[in-house]
Amino acid sequence: MRRHLLVTVSCDEAAMHGVRFVCDFLHDKGGTALTLFYTAPRPPAVWEHERNFESLEEYDRRASKNRECGRAALDTAAAMLREAGYAGDAVDAKLILREVSTAQDILRECEQGLYDAVVLGRRGQQGLEALMEQSVTCDILERAFVAPLWVCRRFEKGRQGVLLCLDGSDASLRMADHVGFMLREEPRHKVTLFTVLGQGPLGPGDPGPLFAGALDILAENGVGPERVEALTAKGPAPARAILDEAGRGRYAVVATGRTGRGRGLLRRVFMGSSTQTLLRELDGAALWIRT
Repeated sequence: MRRHLLVTVSCDEAAMHGVRFVCDFLHDKGGTALTLFYTAPRPPAVWEHERNFESLEEYDRRASKNRECGRAALDTAAAMLREAGYAGDAVDAKLILREVSTAQDILRECEQGLYDAVVLGRRGQQGLEALMEQSVTCDILERAFVAPLWVCRRFEKGRQGVLLCLDGSDASLRMADHVGFMLREEPRHKVTLFTVLGQGPLGPGDPGPLFAGALDILAENGVGPERVEALTAKGPAPARAILDEAGRGRYAVVATGRTGRGRGLLRRVFMGSSTQTLLRELDGAALWIRT
């Protein structure tokens, strides 16, 4: 089954970490479809009492300039993907004038497109974090956030493997399913099951059943036990243990389920202390989050 990713794009070529991650991490280019997505800033509205030829012409000029910037960014990203081995028909591009905010446009596209994951660079991550502070209808967020997030704040080329963090929650098992689906045709990447024994959300007393359940899910997706190992750590701070192992093992991905309390789904994603720490401090690897 072909993977379909929504990859957000920025005008800042130096910040296209999401595109670079997709180029480097996924080797099965033929089994992946990509939709590049750019939301162009909408010029300030022209109110009825301001309407005249000059004001409308200025609005059109600014909108055209913003679209040109977006098209250039999409062309740059598409060229990077072609150079990495993606065929032209595997890469689609969408450009829209921003409706409400970058974050909400991403959420709406996520809802409509049925993507397997949403790839965010630094700019996209900041937009979603800012969205937490806005008054957004919880129902919109609950319906729209249907795919895992791949947050690529800064990716170090050449890393391999996935550190799959488990805590026994349904969210972490859904992440195991996502990891298995994404790595089915990626034999270069191995999976390390990881849990923290002790206090905190990642703290089962006996990790055996937890690991066995994840192994079954991975195997159902075509990732056999020969590609999987299991590790445990001890300590009261799960995020710190994850960061330490991520640095030691130089994984390409840290994958985690996200559970928590809050009024909206994005609040649960970004308000958890462990997830916040990973978002803030994880360096060199992408962070995959599944609710």
